[in-house]
Amino acid sequence: ILLFRGKKNVEITYSLLSDYFGVPKKQLFLFGAGRMAVYSFLKSLKLKSEDEVIVAGYTCVVLTNAVKFANCTIKYVDIETATFNMNMQNLEEAITSSTKVLIIPHNFGIPFEGVPILKKKFPEIIIIEDAAHCFGSVTKNGELCGTLGDVSFFSLEYSKPLTAGLGGIMIINNLDLLPNFESYYNDVPYMKGKNVLKLITTLGIYNLTFSKRMNFFHVNGQRFLRLFNLVYRTSQKEIDGEIPENYPTRMNPKLACFLPHQLKSINNIIKKKEGIVLVYNQVFNNFKCLECYRSPNEILVRYPLLFDETIELKTINLIKEEGNRMGYQFGVWFNDVVHPSGSYRYGYQVGDCPIGEYVAERMINLPVNVNYPLSEIELTEIVDLFKKYGIN
Repeated sequence: ILLFRGKKNVEITYSLLSDYFGVPKKQLFLFGAGRMAVYSFLKSLKLKSEDEVIVAGYTCVVLTNAVKFANCTIKYVDIETATFNMNMQNLEEAITSSTKVLIIPHNFGIPFEGVPILKKKFPEIIIIEDAAHCFGSVTKNGELCGTLGDVSFFSLEYSKPLTAGLGGIMIINNLDLLPNFESYYNDVPYMKGKNVLKLITTLGIYNLTFSKRMNFFHVNGQRFLRLFNLVYRTSQKEIDGEIPENYPTRMNPKLACFLPHQLKSINNIIKKKEGIVLVYNQVFNNFKCLECYRSPNEILVRYPLLFDETIELKTINLIKEEGNRMGYQFGVWFNDVVHPSGSYRYGYQVGDCPIGEYVAERMINLPVNVNYPLSEIELTEIVDLFKKYGIN
């Protein structure tokens, strides 16, 4: 029934987002995907090919390709292991007279704390907050991620804190940028119906089988959807650096049916996520070879665990492989500086971001899923798996 109340659900979604972020509805925009919001915004700026857009050297191919599709020059800035976000000193040193846009991520939901400093030092440069991983995270000063930059975008993909199967939210915080962007957005078409069906079926399988106990049904459900061409996924064409069909699009109103309930429950969802992270901290804090990340400000999308340099890469890969065979969905965000490994690395050269490369090789992460939190038994199995391979 909710599928047939598309326009009503869109209105409710805009109202709830407006209340949550404290911005007027006219500054909110829904897209078919977060990267499409980035692409559309860059196009609305009418940048030249020599204009630079800076991104983190630890990100996803769909973001770097959005810069490529907008015909802008890209520059990567390395991250730091303390936060998985950009290193502030490296970022400031990378800025030149050609730099027009900074895309600043809050990776895993961990806030990048330097946005106000950057705005003060470089007022002529536009800052886009990449809030794809976070919904509800706040800085140490109590500022809500997504409200700091000139513009921000959120991902609504299956694995994100707030989901519609796919989709994106863009917030225009700088009102000077609103007229041009609004003009561009008005010409963006809606996502087509056949893709909406694929998204709904894929989201259903994902949500109904997101646990170790349901791994058999997850695997075979995905096979069933592939057999009937009902799986929605990023196209190989896009991963290879070519602009795909139907790009960009607005969110189809039917998909908005998934959002109001989540937004109305967002404070409860955040509390549950905080509880899951607290349990993870207690379980993994005593491992000397693992770096964990703990802060009351972080509403994590996944819980990152970084194996230090004393652990061989071969051992890390064996842990990943055995964990996946056991049915644990160990995340690999990001398994390359431009994730996933093998994607088109627009403008990236090996060695440009050595810390990003180091982290990508040594990272696994655990789900922070409020519907299927890992049980005590499952966490014990993961601890035993780590110990089996000499992690202490």
